[in-house]
Amino acid sequence: MGTITPDRSAKLLRIVLLIDAAVFLGAALLNAGVEIPLGFGTLRFADPIWQAGTGEAIIGATLLAAGLTGRVRLSWVAWSMSVLGILFGLSSARVQGLARDIHVVLIPLAVLLLVALLLARTGGGPRPSHAVPGKERR
Repeated sequence: MGTITPDRSAKLLRIVLLIDAAVFLGAALLNAGVEIPLGFGTLRFADPIWQAGTGEAIIGATLLAAGLTGRVRLSWVAWSMSVLGILFGLSSARVQGLARDIHVVLIPLAVLLLVALLLARTGGGPRPSHAVPGKERR
């Protein structure tokens, strides 16, 4: 595995954004009362909360837009919204069972997204000293 280049960091950012968007949009569907058959069982929330689903749909759509466009500023907005949504969901006593489990899964995704954002911000890693503004090559 090579070093993380700006191209690789941008690709990583988009992939993580799209995965995060899929989880949020899936949670929004579950909070809308949709049951998702998996063959061996069915995913469903015991107590769907449509208001939470609305928030998850907005967050998911923002993550999706950021992933499709690759806009870093929008990605930071989407990440901030997702962190607030995760904290709000975990603080709610109504979020139990599968709904709580999904929020717990969202935590490492938020951390991974933060890492991808920081890598995209720095251009993928440290630059050689001759590429740093203000430091000339001698």
